[in-house]
Amino acid sequence: MRAKLTVCVLVLLALAKVPSSGFAFQHEEHRSGASATAAAPQRSAANRTKEEADKRFSEFNHRFSGIFVFLVGIVALLQPSLARRFGVIRYLWFFLFLIPGVYLLFFSDPESWPIGNQTLYYVITENMQVLQHKIFSLVLLALSAVEYFRVRGKLQALWTTFLFPAFAGAGAALLLWHSPQSHAAGMDPAAHQAMLAIENQHIHFAVVGFGIAISKAIADTERFHPRLMRILFAALMLVLGLLLITYTE
Repeated sequence: MRAKLTVCVLVLLALAKVPSSGFAFQHEEHRSGASATAAAPQRSAANRTKEEADKRFSEFNHRFSGIFVFLVGIVALLQPSLARRFGVIRYLWFFLFLIPGVYLLFFSDPESWPIGNQTLYYVITENMQVLQHKIFSLVLLALSAVEYFRVRGKLQALWTTFLFPAFAGAGAALLLWHSPQSHAAGMDPAAHQAMLAIENQHIHFAVVGFGIAISKAIADTERFHPRLMRILFAALMLVLGLLLITYTE
């Protein structure tokens, strides 16, 4: 069993290292002024300081979320043996998705709705990067709600088994949202390389995210080696958590 799990994790880690391009995550705003300043001979010290602060804040958001994803993986791995003695552990899933979901909704982009000056309409129509962050927060909150009602015994129908995989798959698919601006003509070569590095990291997130959705669906339907699939799901959550924690721009 351990050998099978090791092989699965190594294969997925290898897939996560495959170079990829053509898909981009919306990081134009965290790189605000990257294409505009490329045309200028020199960037002002204020612009450089702001760009560096934006990068650090984006990295913090990814790493903050990664800690909770990693903890979900640990809980999923230990729950079968601990749930008999500590029933409350089943509610940890709910809190571990709820906390980063609330954080991303309110604080991932403090300049935007609901606490900033940018209205929700502006975010939806003009600021795709922030809109993605809000959608990710809703995905996390949806996963939190699914786990809460599952523990409470409210999700008994067969179709509810696929709620978690559906939301997880949607989150992974969102990471493949193509951004034409990330390959805009005239972009500074250094900024272009930095954008490609961001794209590749998010492609890695998406690959592991699809694996999480598939393994969770198989585990919950109990049609094919459910114990192995549960271990694989937990291992993939740990991998995704580590990828988020080590994210850099």
